[in-house]
Amino acid sequence: MYQTMEGNARPHRTAQCFTEGSQDGAAVTQAELLNALQSVSDNIMRLAGKLRGERDATADDAESITEQHALAQELIGRLLALPASQA
Repeated sequence: MYQTMEGNARPHRTAQCFTEGSQDGAAVTQAELLNALQSVSDNIMRLAGKLRGERDATADDAESITEQHALAQELIGRLLALPASQA
C-alpha cells in the first residue's frame, strides 16, 4: 500500500492547486483548507520516509519537503484565522 501512495503523491500539484485557488478571490472553506492540509501532510510523511531511508533520495526531495512544510504552516495559519462562525 505504501508503494501505491508513494507513486500517486504529487507534492507540487498540491501546492499549485492551493495557490491557484487562493488567487481568484473566492473564499476558501474550512473543508478545502483541511483537505489541502491533509494532502500536504501526506506528502511530508512520504518525503520524510524517503529521506530517512536514503533510498533514491535527492536534493530535490529535501527542497520539496521544506516547501511542503512552509505550505502546511500557511494552511494552519489560515485555518486559525477563520471566524468561529465558519468553523
